[in-house]
Amino acid sequence: MDTFHKIIFGIVTITISIILLLDISNTSFAIGEELLKIPQAESVFKIETMHLPTSAGSFIILIANEAHEKWPQEKHKLLTDHNPYYVPTHLVISKGTAISFLNSDAPWDTPHPHTINIKDSSGNVVYTSGKMDYSNASDSIKLPVGKYSITDTKYNWMEGSITVTEKTSTGNRVVGGFYTPTNQVTNSTDNDGRTHPGWLGYYETEFPKNGFNILSQYNFNYSVCSYCEGNYWPDNKTGNHTLIIFSTDEPLSEALVKLKKLVKDNVYI
Repeated sequence: MDTFHKIIFGIVTITISIILLLDISNTSFAIGEELLKIPQAESVFKIETMHLPTSAGSFIILIANEAHEKWPQEKHKLLTDHNPYYVPTHLVISKGTAISFLNSDAPWDTPHPHTINIKDSSGNVVYTSGKMDYSNASDSIKLPVGKYSITDTKYNWMEGSITVTEKTSTGNRVVGGFYTPTNQVTNSTDNDGRTHPGWLGYYETEFPKNGFNILSQYNFNYSVCSYCEGNYWPDNKTGNHTLIIFSTDEPLSEALVKLKKLVKDNVYI
């Protein structure tokens, strides 16, 4: 190859490399931009509503610890007064987004399985989760465009809503929320004597190890039990908690298997 052709070859190689780098950069920017559209944990906590971008292909609705306790009669036993039953209380998703429920309402001493019904605007049941024991999840469903209510069949005060918009989901990203103590607790054993490692520092390590991205966190305090030591309900182990908003590009079924263990690792009883 003579000098002229070497120069031409070099220019073409450099041009192609630049185009590829720009394409990768643009793709990465687009992904980052979509992630930024997922509401922050602070916002989800304060307004109890979550509007998902079209990049979300699935959403896991968390059933909170102590969700079986009735508001307002037993509100001092709840984990929080913001999203006390579901994370979030109100979910807005694009058409084609799958949803699933995950039960993190701890069973000691009494198990609290949950069965969730989804009703359309006419009051017709369009989906039932079936019985979900602690750490188990429901099958997923994709709802048509419309407004829906969600209610527990046993604990009918556990109310929430889902709105499905005309926009179409274009991504595969799985998104969800998770509660954990902000700090390590003094007593991390359950009523059967088993120790649980869960707290924010633990999950900041374990979530990434299991393929989850922690998108945002929000620390809050809920200590309203006037007759309890520390003013928090003992089953919650502390009054200081963190809401985590996470995502993963793994399939929903695989994400739920990993979340089952992460829920069981939590210290709530």
